[in-house]
Amino acid sequence: MRTFFYIAVLTLSLASCKSVEKMMAKGEYEKAFDYAIDKLSDSKVKKTEHVKALEKAYNKLNSASLKEIERLNATSNPENWSKVHAEYKRLINRQDRLEFLLPLVSESGYKALFDIKNYNAELSHAEDNTCAYYYSNAKTLIASAERSGNKMDARSAYEELSKIFRFKKSYLDIEQLREKALNLGITYINIEVDNRLVDFHGDIIEDALWEMPLSSMDDLWNDFTLEKSDKRFDYSIVITLDNMNLGTEAERAHTTSHSKEVLVRKEKVKEIKDSVVVWVEKEVYENLKADMTEIFREKNSELHGNISVYNNHNNKLVDNVPINIYDNFKGYACQIVGELEAIPNDKNPNHDTYLELFPSDRDVSKNLALAFQKSVINEINRVSLP
Repeated sequence: MRTFFYIAVLTLSLASCKSVEKMMAKGEYEKAFDYAIDKLSDSKVKKTEHVKALEKAYNKLNSASLKEIERLNATSNPENWSKVHAEYKRLINRQDRLEFLLPLVSESGYKALFDIKNYNAELSHAEDNTCAYYYSNAKTLIASAERSGNKMDARSAYEELSKIFRFKKSYLDIEQLREKALNLGITYINIEVDNRLVDFHGDIIEDALWEMPLSSMDDLWNDFTLEKSDKRFDYSIVITLDNMNLGTEAERAHTTSHSKEVLVRKEKVKEIKDSVVVWVEKEVYENLKADMTEIFREKNSELHGNISVYNNHNNKLVDNVPINIYDNFKGYACQIVGELEAIPNDKNPNHDTYLELFPSDRDVSKNLALAFQKSVINEINRVSLP
């Protein structure tokens, strides 16, 4: 048993060494570094293979990071400062993960050598230059937005300033600049209702539109309002209610008669067969009858309109979307007079004896209004507004 245990341990040890060697051979230094760190952290016995793998992987990764920093040449290419910052972060994080293992000596006495440096100054320098780059870009974009009214420039400026928060929560006047970029980048949209419905039921539809939940449409860059104002809006959305038909109540009834013979009992009777009296079992049937009346009710209503989107800067129609809403009421009831068992199985309906009342025109108007409101919101969300 003990021999088997040693063989198992040896097998696992060889397998782990082989796996880290494969990673190194494939140039998967990041994976090899992580693997060796885990193995050496969990074991009191520091295997030479793992120590050497960690040493080589660390040096390879550090060398690659330093070469990448040199290649990026952020002094001449300031757009690369954020990438340089990321490389210095990797260098520091790598050292932090390694630090608690140092000094690192294997079970055979092999002492690994690691080039440990303090990169905090370089990291801070890269951070300052990264923030300065984003800040400079934002200032240029805000100036362009103020000059040309280009909202996309303002939004890009806002994004550039937001990137600074990943590095510094407080940096010069970015709070004020973000507020300015936000105000320059917002698209203001006014929603109007053009109600062409002639009866008072049209007012129910209009009232529902004035109560639309604008929060489902508002986002950082789009501000919708239903209130009349002298404010200059970038876009206007006109919701037109063209026509409505509340439908007429239609009811039809259909009656069918059914009959069925069913066995009710078996009884013995005397009969004479070949001059002999015998007892014979006879089946007694009863004829069941029933009348089934099905009542169908329908009331089909509809509401038609559209939304038109206008660019107020050039007074051009951007989009026009028709909206058609249908409300179809269907009521059903079934009444059976007679024996239920007489109804064939294939004609046996849902025995709903309650006949639902026709909805009032007011209720239908409310249903149409809610459905129209929902459709309007969906269509507005689909419209692409610069």
